[in-house]
Amino acid sequence: MKLDKKTVRTILLIIAFAVVLFAAVQNLASIYGAVVSVWKVFGVITGGLGVAFVLNVPLKLFEERIFYGMRESRRPLVRRLRRPLSLLCAVLLALGVVVLMLAVVIPQLTKTLSEVSSKLPGYISAAVSWVEGLLASFNISTGPLQNIAIDWEQTFAQIGDYLKDGAGGIIGTATNVGTSVVSTAMNLIFANVIAVYILAQKERVGSFVRRCFEAFLPPRFCRGLFRLAAMSADTFSNFISGQLTDSFILAVLCYFGMLIFRFPYAGVIAVVIGVTSLVPIVGAFVGEAIGAFLILFVSPLKALLFLVFILCLQQVEGTFIYPRVVGKSVGLPGVLVLCAVIVGGNISGVLGALLGVPVCAVLYTLLRGAMEARLEKRRAA
Repeated sequence: MKLDKKTVRTILLIIAFAVVLFAAVQNLASIYGAVVSVWKVFGVITGGLGVAFVLNVPLKLFEERIFYGMRESRRPLVRRLRRPLSLLCAVLLALGVVVLMLAVVIPQLTKTLSEVSSKLPGYISAAVSWVEGLLASFNISTGPLQNIAIDWEQTFAQIGDYLKDGAGGIIGTATNVGTSVVSTAMNLIFANVIAVYILAQKERVGSFVRRCFEAFLPPRFCRGLFRLAAMSADTFSNFISGQLTDSFILAVLCYFGMLIFRFPYAGVIAVVIGVTSLVPIVGAFVGEAIGAFLILFVSPLKALLFLVFILCLQQVEGTFIYPRVVGKSVGLPGVLVLCAVIVGGNISGVLGALLGVPVCAVLYTLLRGAMEARLEKRRAA
């Protein structure tokens, strides 16, 4: 059977992709090292592009919904102010979410830590009494435990000698940590500045990038690349909107559920659960740990019941709500959303779980388009 040129080209592309994929799997360490090296040089710029992409979602909301009337104004100044005003509102909204998180959680954590410090001696005494009672029930003498004495002078002397001998190392470690913190803070500041500049002139930046591709690449390749870029941008934007909606729904359900079951700190824990759930896999466990820690020193039993409640809630949310909300926003069936999260998490942990759904949505759209085009040709034939 003779194959046409298009079929041969497709087979060759599949073979080339398989060879490249196999080579990449065999050299993951080298690829990871190359990615780390590139990230050290372009990490701030890449971070700025990521922040700009996320902030573009509320920016479009303000421009196209809230301040849409400014576009139709007869005064040029009002039309020019539409973008800066929308950008300012988007930045303030993002900062407001962060400040709200810190303002709600940090005071409560501080209060809880102070309560823990005041109640800790009582908890230790109760734990010692419980251990003694447990040992007594097995006819084990607790005399050796009671006779344990600590030579505090020797202990403090040893600590002093360690600090004296390792002072240089401690100072060096502290200096490295401080430098790393300052460097990270500066990188975050520069990344946000880059994001603001990009969003302020995103049409001009997009036009320049488009003209560069058109100048140096074949027209047919450019058309396919632009189509793929537009599809990816829409899919990722819809994914971010769906993820935010899902986190909000989870926070609301958590709040009312805690009120029904009379758990303490309902508002604080609901905010923590909603924010941490934005990060797949790890975020859920972090929110649960913080919530259980806050409740633990009020009532250990309620902390245990809270863990049972939140695990059940997250199972319901992950099985029924997340696939429908996020899947509908990116155009994926619910089962593919679950599969994308699982496969992405297995491949690259948190980052893979975060990017698995939009990447799968793009591939699904491309496959569906190619399939429909091929079926149309068969029907025409």
